[in-house]
This record gives sequence, C-alpha cells and structure tokens, in this order.
Amino acid sequence: MSEPAVSTRERLVSFGVASGLGFGAILASFAILLPVLLGAPLLGITLPESPLILIVLELIAGQLIAMGGVSALYLWQTGRGLAYVRVRLPTLVESLVIVAAPFGVIFVTSIVTQLSLLVGVEPSQHALGGLGDVDPRLYLYLIPFMFLIVGPFEELLYRGVVQQRLRESFGPLAAIILTSVIFAAIHIPAHGFGRAGVASTAASLAALFAGSLVFGGLYEWTKNLTVVALVHGIYNSVLLFVLYFVTVYGPEMEELAETAVALVG
Repeated sequence: MSEPAVSTRERLVSFGVASGLGFGAILASFAILLPVLLGAPLLGITLPESPLILIVLELIAGQLIAMGGVSALYLWQTGRGLAYVRVRLPTLVESLVIVAAPFGVIFVTSIVTQLSLLVGVEPSQHALGGLGDVDPRLYLYLIPFMFLIVGPFEELLYRGVVQQRLRESFGPLAAIILTSVIFAAIHIPAHGFGRAGVASTAASLAALFAGSLVFGGLYEWTKNLTVVALVHGIYNSVLLFVLYFVTVYGPEMEELAETAVALVG
C-alpha cells in the first residue's frame, strides 16, 4: 500500500521548521555569548585570555547549550521524545565503519577543495586558523571536545532532528541534501561571513556540504546517531592533528594546514 502524497504546503512547513531549528541554534549561541562578552567588561569582570578557554566556552554555548537545547526543546514540544533520535551501541560492522568513514569524508572534502583550487579559488579559513601565534598544543587539547561536544551535539541536531524532520516530508535523499545545505550554511560565521571573499567562502562551504552528504548518508544507512557522531568526532580530530603537525613541523606544510582548517566542521 503506497504512502499518501505529501502536499507542497507540508513540505514548505517541514523545510521551514528544519531551517528554523538549524539556524535558530546559531542565533541562540550568539544570544548566549554576546551578553557575556559585552557585559563582562561593564561589570568589571576580566575574561580569560587563554584561547583554549575561550574556544571551549564557545563550544559549550554553541554546541552543548544551543544545539543540545534546541534539539531537546523540539523533541519535548512535539512529543517525539528521545525515541525519535535513533541512538544505540554500534554493531561490529558499524564499528568498522566508524574507523574507516572519517577518511572517506576527508577524501570527499579534499576532492572538492582541490577542484576549487584548480579553478583558482582558495577556500576561506575556519576561525581556528585565525588564532594567531598560539601554542600548537591547543589543537591537541581541542580533540577531546570533538568527541564530547561537537560530534554528539551537531549530529543530534542536524542528523537526529533536522534530517529526520525533513525525511518525513521529502524522503531520505532530499532530506540528506537539504540538511547538508543547512549544515554548510551554519558554518558561515566560522568563516568570517565571507570576509575572505564570496568565492573563497563558497568553496569552503561546498567542501562542508560534500562532507555533510556523507554524514547524512551514514545516518540513513546505519540509522544510528552514535555512528555519525563518532565519525564526525574522528574526522575533526584528524584535521586538528594535521593542523598541529603542520604548525610544529614546518612552514613547507602550510598548504596542508590551510586545507585542514578550511574543512573543520
């Protein structure tokens, strides 16, 4: 028995809700951080100068509180509950996927990056690449947070909630594509709102879009958020390790470092 057709109105509502969730989390993170950053000096509070502490605070505000909070609020308000988000322990096959898939994502995003370089467009840097003269060990210190905060909470929102919501109206393939558009777009602030140029920012977003397609495909295939969250965490961690290695062991590796910074998602 075929499923009832989904109306255009229902699809527009679905896309509007999904977009609101995706971009709403970013707005929420700004709403949390800006009062702290602007209000602290007025209250005579000296914020820590450590880049690590500031980045961790941003991760807590942006991913943990904003993305986690938006996801929880949506699941609660709609009555979907945690059962809506498919989380379980990985099987043996899924464990092998977790180990191999991050390198598949790197391969896909690297192809997109190389294509942009071939046409003379250099991808813009992620905010992590603009930290200036910092202790390279900072990148290693950030790796645990890729597993504890970034991977779980970005994937909870964008795969567990947004992609699931879109899937109900558009089907799996369109849901993966639309979610990837939203996922890439929310990284615009991290790339300086196009400060490096529209073409450069677009090149970085195209690579993030391609990587997101892989994440979305993995979630649709495994139906297990744990897999995608761990793949995301390993992917970002590998890029951070590359950035550390290049920063420590030579300017001749500068191009590789810039590529890694551009792809952090």
